[in-house]
Amino acid sequence: MLKTELKIETIGEPNIQVLSESEQHTFFESLFANILKLANNQVQGGISNE
Repeated sequence: MLKTELKIETIGEPNIQVLSESEQHTFFESLFANILKLANNQVQGGISNE
């Protein structure tokens, strides 16, 4: 299995609740899409290595 390391730097204390509802929705959609993309890339990499 591939291992991916991510480095996240924040300024101050992150608080998603201060975002508007539409901004929160966009944030979570983007996060979910990127998680799916990473998972799909790992699955494809696993299939090609078999």
